[in-house]
Amino acid sequence: MSELRLISDQVARLLPLVGQDGFVAALVDVLREWVPIDEVSMIVYPASGRPFIRHREHPIEEAGLETFLTGPFLLDPYYVAAARESRYGFFSLKQLAPRGFKKSEYYRIYYRYSGLIDECGYLVTLADGGFVNLSLARTEGSRPFERTSLRLLSELNALVAGFLNGHFQSLAAEPDEGKLIDLRAQLEGALMSFGHPLLTPREQQIINAILHGHTSKALASELGISVETVKLHRKNAYRKLAVRNQTELFHTFIQTLKEQHPESVATSAAIPTRS
Repeated sequence: MSELRLISDQVARLLPLVGQDGFVAALVDVLREWVPIDEVSMIVYPASGRPFIRHREHPIEEAGLETFLTGPFLLDPYYVAAARESRYGFFSLKQLAPRGFKKSEYYRIYYRYSGLIDECGYLVTLADGGFVNLSLARTEGSRPFERTSLRLLSELNALVAGFLNGHFQSLAAEPDEGKLIDLRAQLEGALMSFGHPLLTPREQQIINAILHGHTSKALASELGISVETVKLHRKNAYRKLAVRNQTELFHTFIQTLKEQHPESVATSAAIPTRS
């Protein structure tokens, strides 16, 4: 079968399902006809409201995703790209992650311990100003995504984005419990103010970058200061926050989010997960 015939058949299968149950699962099946994918999830970030899971394949991982939405998503490279940099399209993890990402506590907890070895995915802006992250992953026992696979998935970006926009416009009339509280904006504020008033503005800046996985060398280059100065700011910040390393820093940050926004614990479990 030619590629044109395959795409034609896939579009014909997807069109009747737009706005219906099973659409996202059908879209994932289409992507798997092009590239082997071990695990898929979709998170919706409304313009105003609580993020929620729209699709997941393995219920055993549900608790991990629910915990992710209580605040750690703020450090996710895909979230950062869309929410703070307005970057949309298809991206590999390598394109978005900071240089020291794989040494970060966030990576250790939400990637390595979940069994993921590589990720790529689509960031699609929605009509309401929010966006969708359709995450495609390879797990332990598989190999990272090959260049040819990434190229194929990238070339399908227009098709994926167009269908997802149509799907979510069809669902726009549904009541969205996430809009009851703009938790995402509140958590963003908590991230930006983490360490205040104990830390100086520069120390806050460096701690924020460390949480996201930036290295001291990369920070020094970005800020135009020496690596030694970055390390001194980091040392002073750790002392003021009563933490000894990046692991304790990460958990202190998460605990701060929970204390300031206990409602974040009531995550997307109450949100419909219609696919």
